[in-house]
Amino acid sequence: MTIELSRRERKKEETRSRIFRAAIGLFRERGFEDTTVDEIIERADVAKGTFFNYFPRKDAVLGYLSENRLLAVEENAGAMMAEVRPVREKLLDLYSTAASAYEEDHDLSRYVLLELMSRAFAPSEEVAMRWQELVVRLIHQGQESGELRRDTDAARIEALLTGAYYATLYNWVCCPRDAFPLKAEVRARLQLTMEGVAA
Repeated sequence: MTIELSRRERKKEETRSRIFRAAIGLFRERGFEDTTVDEIIERADVAKGTFFNYFPRKDAVLGYLSENRLLAVEENAGAMMAEVRPVREKLLDLYSTAASAYEEDHDLSRYVLLELMSRAFAPSEEVAMRWQELVVRLIHQGQESGELRRDTDAARIEALLTGAYYATLYNWVCCPRDAFPLKAEVRARLQLTMEGVAA
């Protein structure tokens, strides 16, 4: 019975992934706005009802992209926590690595960011909460080692860093393509921000 459930879950994930790959391929070829759900289901070879079982609307595909990016970060979180190097460097790497995923496709990133921001204000939005927990763990590590201020709540520091990060992403997607290198700019702005929370 447990094996059957595992197979069912695996099949569901394969279907979700097939829809996602078809949608992202079309978004890159035709643009997000010019891609229809009908085109996505045709390329993914699924019924319209199947699409809506996994994604309540077209924009939700972009949320799945954010989820996949977070999973990749979480897979490396344990190793990052265990590394013997300054926590400020770990934080800079975490945010700049997240930013590098957006650099892959400037046009698509605008829609990914809009979808992410619309979900970020939903009560108990899971992706945002998981990101916050990961960053707060690193901040606590920095506070315990004496690298970061202990007189400031770790959640407040995370909000400050994440706010600077999203402001930089927003500036980047609103600028013409290649106006400035996103990853480098995220690092530069967060370095300045972290000077205020250094011990």
